[in-house]
Amino acid sequence: MEFISENEVYEVLKEFGIERVQVNDDRIELQMHSDDSIVQFHLASKESKATPHDGSETITIEKERLSNVVEHMLHLMHVTQILLIPLGKWRSVFDAVAFSLAESEAWQAVDAAATVELNRRDPLLCEPADFSTINELISALFNDAESPDQGLMLVSSSAPILIEIVPDGALRVSIGNQVLADEVSEAFAVS
Repeated sequence: MEFISENEVYEVLKEFGIERVQVNDDRIELQMHSDDSIVQFHLASKESKATPHDGSETITIEKERLSNVVEHMLHLMHVTQILLIPLGKWRSVFDAVAFSLAESEAWQAVDAAATVELNRRDPLLCEPADFSTINELISALFNDAESPDQGLMLVSSSAPILIEIVPDGALRVSIGNQVLADEVSEAFAVS
């Protein structure tokens, strides 16, 4: 896992129809251009208060399974790299998961390298070897995060998919085409 420049990423994401939206000074979101080819899912636990995007298919999934669903989707897509982008600043994410991930050697290596990044939003570039650490991170967020600013967005650098991890127990998934959506939706039942 390594941090990369925020500015470089947004030009690449435009190719997949994904744009950065400034919500306020402390928070950003990514959105996929809305057209007929985009398929959206809202996977949420019963406790979640997150609002689905218009036109989303809503699926109820136990909160404990949501991080496994993300990992399974990544494997189904055979992605080689993904980007994790915080909704707020990295500091709020790291603060939220510090206790839960204190024993994770892989996360501690990221934490040690993040001192310069904590007050920024530079994406964290991850490869398949990092997927289990991402799973741990998402689980920790679902258990310990206290505000929406502690959420993450996950974007593939090789496929048109955007996953927003909402800390109260939801995933907003936007997929750029029906074929990929059909493949990815297998993860909802299997995980």
